[in-house]
Amino acid sequence: MSIESANFNGKNQTTIYVAKTTSHASSLAVSKDYFYWQIYNEVETWQLPKNSSEHVARKLYSTPSLSDYDYHRVATNYTIQEQIEGIQCEALQKLIPNNSKLEPTASVCQNYCLEGNCSVNAEGGPTCSCKAGYSGERCEVNACHDYCLHGGVCSLNEENKRVCQCTAGYDGERCDISICNEYCVQGNCSVGADGLPKCSCTTGYSGERCEENACHKHCLNGGVCSLNEEDEPACQCTAGYGGRRCEVFANKENSCGQRLPSVLPKQRRLFPE
Repeated sequence: MSIESANFNGKNQTTIYVAKTTSHASSLAVSKDYFYWQIYNEVETWQLPKNSSEHVARKLYSTPSLSDYDYHRVATNYTIQEQIEGIQCEALQKLIPNNSKLEPTASVCQNYCLEGNCSVNAEGGPTCSCKAGYSGERCEVNACHDYCLHGGVCSLNEENKRVCQCTAGYDGERCDISICNEYCVQGNCSVGADGLPKCSCTTGYSGERCEENACHKHCLNGGVCSLNEEDEPACQCTAGYGGRRCEVFANKENSCGQRLPSVLPKQRRLFPE
């Protein structure tokens, strides 16, 4: 392989470098001071000075591989201004934006601050002044990002603090608390049309929060409570007591000599108080 140069009109062609190899070279790149190329099969990267009289190439990188997929192209960060420096060519000059070099402020600040204004610090680097609700080196962090949970909507108040508007069924600073959490004592909770928790009680319980046990203190004098087929509390009385709630003491027989029933009819299952 060889590297040659010529004028823009194709004249004065000159051989700059001839490699002592028969390997195929490709992906030539040119910077202000160097030529770069790759040896395809050996996966090597070489460098050659442009202005050196000796033109001695130097191998920068190589890797032992037989796979063509290890091959990559070489590219250099070579600006238009650097490419045409010292060359009087009107057509190339027109390629430069505004026909002049970019100001340092524009180059370092261009697209740097995502949500804010950019300025150049004393070291010549970019510095961001972020909008309200944003932070980070490049104003890339949104204060509301993933802040409100369960579909809550985040906004900033007059003090630039995060405030969540929660969806129905949730509460808390970040909408992280379900209004049904531990609300129903013995039942299932759901959110009603008014946004308030509603309980569907299990059998034998009632009350706004299903906190009332139907058998609680229903049977007196040691009677055992259970639910009948109509899910109503029924009592199995101890000896000597009778009545719907075992509230009658008759010493097993009433004044008419009739035995009092100790268990109400249609009793189905026990239900502890």
